[in-house]
Amino acid sequence: MHPIRVADAAWVFAATTEPSKVPFYIAGALLACWAFGVAAAGIARPDLARSARAGRLVILTSAILAAATVTTAVITAGAPTEEHDAQTAATQTNTLRIAADPTGDSAYDRTTATVSAGQLTVRFANDSPVPHNVTIARGARVVAATSTIHDGRTTATADLPAGDYVFYCSVDGHRQAGMRGTLTAR
Repeated sequence: MHPIRVADAAWVFAATTEPSKVPFYIAGALLACWAFGVAAAGIARPDLARSARAGRLVILTSAILAAATVTTAVITAGAPTEEHDAQTAATQTNTLRIAADPTGDSAYDRTTATVSAGQLTVRFANDSPVPHNVTIARGARVVAATSTIHDGRTTATADLPAGDYVFYCSVDGHRQAGMRGTLTAR
C-alpha cells in the first residue's frame, strides 16, 4: 500500500475516536462500500441490471444507506467537541469592557481590571464628545490599542501573556490627567 494511502486510512480511523461522530463514519463507510460493491457487480455481471427485482433491491438499499448517512450527519453535526466548548467559553469571558466618562472628563469607568492570559478583546465605549481610546502596554511596549473615537464604540484584540500591564488614553495629556489604570492577565 502506498504511504499516502496508509496516512489517509490512519486519519479516518483516528477520527472515529470521537464518540459523537462514530455513527456518521459507520453509515458513510457502509454507503461507500455499497456503492463500490454495486459498481463492481455491475461490471462483473452486466445481466444483473436487467433484473427488475435486483434493480429495486439496489435502489431501496442505496436509498436507505443514503438516508442513514444524511441523518447521522445532521444528528452529529450539532454536537461540538469539548475543546470547542472550552475555546468558546474562553473567548466569551476574556473581554475587557471599559468606558470613558460620558461627561468628557479624562477618566475611565474603572482603574483596575483582571483578565485571563491569552486572546483578549477590548470593548471600548465613549459616549462623550471628547476623543479617547484605550491603549494597553507592558513596559514601554504597546500590545493593543483601540481607535480614537468620540460618541461611539470600538474594539481591539490582543494576545496577552500572563503579567501586569497598564491601560491608558494615548490622546495628548489624557494619561497625565489620570486616564489610566492597571491590568493583570492571569
